[in-house]
Amino acid sequence: MKTGKLALLAVSASLAACSDTTTGPEDDARQVVVEAFLFAGEPVDDIRLTRTVPLGEDPALAATVDDAIVTLTRGSERWLLNRLEEPGAYGYPDDDLQVRGGDLFRIEVEAFGRTATGETIVPGPPDGVQLDKDSLAVPELTPGSFQPGALQSLQVTVSWENAGSILHFVDVEGLDPAAETIFPDFIREGVGRFRIRSAPTEENFHAIGLRQLEHLGRHRAIVYRVNQEYAELYNNRVQDSRDLNEPPSNIRGGLGVFSAFNSVAREFDLVRAGAS
Repeated sequence: MKTGKLALLAVSASLAACSDTTTGPEDDARQVVVEAFLFAGEPVDDIRLTRTVPLGEDPALAATVDDAIVTLTRGSERWLLNRLEEPGAYGYPDDDLQVRGGDLFRIEVEAFGRTATGETIVPGPPDGVQLDKDSLAVPELTPGSFQPGALQSLQVTVSWENAGSILHFVDVEGLDPAAETIFPDFIREGVGRFRIRSAPTEENFHAIGLRQLEHLGRHRAIVYRVNQEYAELYNNRVQDSRDLNEPPSNIRGGLGVFSAFNSVAREFDLVRAGAS
């Protein structure tokens, strides 16, 4: 499941911390919050449902919705999604659902006696994705050789065309977890936890620093183009609890975002300097 990928983008808080101000029984006031993301060429497994919390309360405590009926449609095609192991998560396990650039999808969520809906178009892939190098030599890092700041210039830069300042983010995957680690323990403790994903950016490049990685060997950099629905939500993700204006949402009959992404991947190697 790719929930961790989008969790980094941290938009759910601005959605969950909204409350229906209508009066009536508690059940009638509940609204479903939809976080549904499709990735071109990847399985559908990143759909999460929660319910709203009152303004001023911690959105992280929002209860999950585990008994909804969730369907995706594309034209006349229709897929009923399954509950996944993680609370509030839904997905589709079979391979007859393929997400492609240009597809128009509709989501329907039946919860609390109402149906919430949304639509999204899968964007095309990023253009002109390239790396400034396909291999990076990493020196042996020992107590006698390591100097503060020595790692700053050790990086691989991935770039793409972005004349329209469209939001993109980069996911970096290590393809050989059994490979030798880059840092001995005494250094790893000093640099903290390794990051392997970027925040969304309107720039046309992202520098992958050595501090973000963990092992030598083959790596994959994946550049994702962000759809407009998610870009609007991300740009409005900080909301004062005293501000009663709801953040952008493309879900009718509920709150949240239904969006799609497309990607291009490039691979590079980290090798130990001086190794034959």
